[in-house]
Amino acid sequence: MNHQDIKQHILDNMSSATLEVQDLRVQPDRFMGWRIALISPGFQGKSPAERKHLALKGLEDLTLQWWDLLTPEEQEWAGSLPLDSTLEDLPLWPEALAKSPDPEAIVFPSDLDDDLELPIVTTFYSLRGGVGRSTALAYTAQILASRGRTVLCVDLDLEAPGLAALWGKEDEIRDGQGLVSILLSLDRGENPNIQNHIIRVSETEEIYCLPAGLPNANYARLLNFIDPGAWYREDQNPLRQLIQSLSQNLTFKPDVILLDARTGITPLNAPLLFDLADLAIIVFFPHAQTRRGTGELVRALLSAKTRRTKLSLTPEPRFLVSPIPASQAPEVVERYQHRAIDWIEEWLSLLLEKRSKTDLIKASDITHFIPYREAIATSDKIMSNHDSWRDFEAIAEWLERFLPTASEEDIPSSLSSSKEQILQELRFSGGTAEYQDDFLETFVQTDLVNKSLKQNIPLIIGRKGTGKTAIFRRLLEDPNVNSIVVLSPSPLKGNRPWIISSVEFQAINELLESSGKSWRDFWLLQICLACWSSWNGDPPKPDRSLSEILGSKPTSELEVVGWFRNLLKNSQIGLLSRDWLTRFDRAAQSPLFLLIDGLDTGFGNTPQDRDRRTKAIEGLFSLVTGIGDSLKFLRFKILLREDIWRTLKFDNKSHFYGRSVTLVWKDKATFFKVLVKQALKSQSFKQVVESADQGRILNSYDHLSELQVFAIWNLLVGERMRGGKSAFTRNWVWKRLADGSDNHSPRALLQLFAEARNWEQTEQKQNPYEKTIIRPRALSSSLEKVSEQALDALINEEFEELKALESRLRDIGYSPFKATDITGLEDELSLAIEVGLLSIYEGTAKEVERYKVPDLYLSGIGMTRKGQA
Repeated sequence: MNHQDIKQHILDNMSSATLEVQDLRVQPDRFMGWRIALISPGFQGKSPAERKHLALKGLEDLTLQWWDLLTPEEQEWAGSLPLDSTLEDLPLWPEALAKSPDPEAIVFPSDLDDDLELPIVTTFYSLRGGVGRSTALAYTAQILASRGRTVLCVDLDLEAPGLAALWGKEDEIRDGQGLVSILLSLDRGENPNIQNHIIRVSETEEIYCLPAGLPNANYARLLNFIDPGAWYREDQNPLRQLIQSLSQNLTFKPDVILLDARTGITPLNAPLLFDLADLAIIVFFPHAQTRRGTGELVRALLSAKTRRTKLSLTPEPRFLVSPIPASQAPEVVERYQHRAIDWIEEWLSLLLEKRSKTDLIKASDITHFIPYREAIATSDKIMSNHDSWRDFEAIAEWLERFLPTASEEDIPSSLSSSKEQILQELRFSGGTAEYQDDFLETFVQTDLVNKSLKQNIPLIIGRKGTGKTAIFRRLLEDPNVNSIVVLSPSPLKGNRPWIISSVEFQAINELLESSGKSWRDFWLLQICLACWSSWNGDPPKPDRSLSEILGSKPTSELEVVGWFRNLLKNSQIGLLSRDWLTRFDRAAQSPLFLLIDGLDTGFGNTPQDRDRRTKAIEGLFSLVTGIGDSLKFLRFKILLREDIWRTLKFDNKSHFYGRSVTLVWKDKATFFKVLVKQALKSQSFKQVVESADQGRILNSYDHLSELQVFAIWNLLVGERMRGGKSAFTRNWVWKRLADGSDNHSPRALLQLFAEARNWEQTEQKQNPYEKTIIRPRALSSSLEKVSEQALDALINEEFEELKALESRLRDIGYSPFKATDITGLEDELSLAIEVGLLSIYEGTAKEVERYKVPDLYLSGIGMTRKGQA
């Protein structure tokens, strides 16, 4: 018979005897047989034998290890009753290790939009000793306390107590004080004053320690009565009572409780990991002896449910790899790091595969490496020098992710009432700069941009999406800047027939070859044509011999080709057009920019088109180096993709040393200012910002400081990103939008928030969230679409030659991957690294062992993060 069959049989017996059942509990014994407790007023006046005959009739063949058949009055003094359970879900080692995780049922605390009720309970555990578990806990506590958090550390290494010694407080422990005494008192049904057992370890910061006890003869005697297995089989559980009391009954309210668990598979460790912990920090060194055991531990952890039963949460794992050997050779350190990441990806494989598309977990984000430092390893207690804390700051940030920040506690009251209106008004221009509305109002002027706008800078280079065309539009649309468009992207062509596309460029190439002219001649004529067609006022006339053959201004692309055909026949066209350009220069009288953009896409994408593009651009730069310095007022402003620039070969390329700007986004505040300025176009959001600011920091939306940008960012999307290693949403976004070369594109940022805004509008109707305009989870849920857009732009708009590599990557299906997984595509691999599609994960440029796809392209390719060891 099973658990339910036995219960039903007893209920039927009691019903037949017309006896009321007030409580019935049936539990399998840990070794064999059953434990039964039955509470009924009908037992009053009946002997034990009569009670057993009435209730357990027909169950004589069962092995009953223990039974209580009691009246309600008798139950009051009978003590704890067994849980009514099959015991399959008990947080004990045999049960936990026997279960298999269900990825669909796993919900971590970081998956929730709302915060957990404080304190956050974190268990530090290691399967083997000597890895610095207690040291890591102590330094983490110290860092959190130094940041204004209230921290309570509990020494649950009962067989080898000593946590208080790390603060030099072991001499303050009195006989009978400590955790062992508390647990046994709770087990007896008493209500001990737990605060009398706690030691404050700092007079200036809120950091406390609950020691295990004073390890003397009495302590050793009491230790024998600690029986977590029995506690979890009864309805009175001292461990859960302890956590409840520490959370609610102290004169101070802990933000976090840090549990220092015993090494190995001991009875007490199981509930500390599988029941009490919101966060489980697994400390290990990547030695073969720890791989199997720690892997089984992780599997058990993913099968568990915490004490927060209403939320049905799984303890959230973090991994601390310690101590990484002190070595001057980077490859030695990398070997240990990569081995640890590979193991963790293996342990979490089912979870990683399930969550790869929503990007809620990444092995490297939940892993931190602690290098061996002799000063810390040999110190008797934690060091007060803050430099010694730096190796443990990432652990503190893991915990701070679950703690409200000051900015979140001071949410403007107007945010809740205006959120729906703000979401309707928010517009993020996730497309190219060519299509952005209100461009000048949202344009972000960085130091690099300011340098790019200077007259002595003829060349601006950058990767796609870094803002080249934004600078083009800035110069074109600013009423205070004089400019003439020589070439532009197609969407900005406007009423400029001289701006031609790939078909016309092919025709021009044929004309140049048949006439024996060069691309330098073409660009001279093209610039003259642009100036002639768009001059403000009467344009200067060319030499008479050129005027005679010039004809009328072309009004279509076809006429433009005809115009070039006619002029290129002249053997002196180079000299004549050079002279005409000089006349434009003299007539300008003030600086005038010659804007040239759209070179990357204007020629087409076939191999022949790209070859033609290279020759044409080399001709352009040959012209600029030849005449640029001799022009007084005309100023070249050429915007070019970085990879194209690197492949060009022409004389005097060094002419551009110090006279070019490479657009990169290295500063987070400046990068996010692009987004913030667009968000402030919403008048409703702007009012919320002004309400929150109360005039303290906001005085100009055109010159936002770093403080201002981050304050507005926090109102928009919140400060904390629950998943991952980065404590802040801005760090998460910065990392996820980086390509393989750690470059960032404002276009990807705006695309991410355009998708997140749409996601939030839908989610808000089903699951309201009032803390920020866009909840952090919207970012992780939107990254996949942005990844697809970024990959499409890279492969289909820029580098079609990478399509074969993309197909191979899809077949591989995971990252990082071995270099031997890709053969025969050496040229494509080099290009992929150059343009940021790949980076070297392990090895050197000469001897690559493994490649890695950055997060920006990972989902777009359809890859997971599960690599092979």
